[in-house]
Amino acid sequence: MKRLLDAWPKSICFLLAIIPLCVLVLIIVSLSINLQPVFQQPTSDLNRDGIVDQQDYIGLKGIFSTQISGIYSSNKGQFGLIPAIWGTVIVVTIAIVIAAPISLAMAILSSEFTLGFLGKGIRALLGILAGIPPVIYALMAVFIFQLLIEPNIVPSGTPPPWYSNLSTSKPTLLAGIMLSLLLIPFLSPLFEDAIRNVPNYIKEASIGLGATRWHTLWNVTIPGAFSGIISASGLGILKVMGEVIIVTSILGYEGNIPSPFFDILRRLPPLTATGAGFAGGIDVAYRNPLGDAMANVAGLILIIMAIIVIVAVHFLQKQFKRRFSYDAR
Repeated sequence: MKRLLDAWPKSICFLLAIIPLCVLVLIIVSLSINLQPVFQQPTSDLNRDGIVDQQDYIGLKGIFSTQISGIYSSNKGQFGLIPAIWGTVIVVTIAIVIAAPISLAMAILSSEFTLGFLGKGIRALLGILAGIPPVIYALMAVFIFQLLIEPNIVPSGTPPPWYSNLSTSKPTLLAGIMLSLLLIPFLSPLFEDAIRNVPNYIKEASIGLGATRWHTLWNVTIPGAFSGIISASGLGILKVMGEVIIVTSILGYEGNIPSPFFDILRRLPPLTATGAGFAGGIDVAYRNPLGDAMANVAGLILIIMAIIVIVAVHFLQKQFKRRFSYDAR
């Protein structure tokens, strides 16, 4: 009896712990089942162009195509996800490149320096920013575009050819900036925890040997916090990859790979926005069985990309823990 009483807390904790795993498996199974029309031979006018032909069949070649049809495109039935995959990479890169240094600077100020009232103000500001819903950042995008981006990138005189595209749609850069504003209050506390977890005796030993405070910070504290910083950055990447409202409102849901492919002044929506468009989240009139199936394909690819990020973060964590280990022995 006593053994049973001792075992039930462990059993309850185990059952609760496997719920997220079961949900993940259920999501993958659901996506896999619902994407079946993508690989079925056409038997009906799935893309609603008036005829039943090979355009009603997508397959792997159609999935990994660079062509995607818009609502008003004359050539329907193009559901290529390569632009959306590349758009995800670009948007995430812009957001993390902007947000990570700012978040790290705020974490260093908060954890390594006594700022008094200013420190309390920074924490309060981060709390306020963390409570702002993503739709507010989406609404701010027009203001940011007109105030900061458009006046500074348009040269005087005759506008260049690419400006006609920029003036009628928001660039990928703008989406990355707005996502970085969403990411800063998320990353800063995580970076601060990583820095605070570095043992104090290591810092004291460095200063005791004659090192300056800044030398200790950049050569002892930050390397010792690398593992936690990388873990937090990975969580930030996953958060940005899953954001829908901001990128959809700024970039829409369909776009082509720019030339050059790293042109951040062109509009290139990520997978979340493209998937929402396929599912009818942008224009219900465009919704069709193939679109619904491709939305599930986009979701499955997004999960695969998330798993790749998690594996990469885990690998980097192990490498930095091996190189910068301050565990007492």
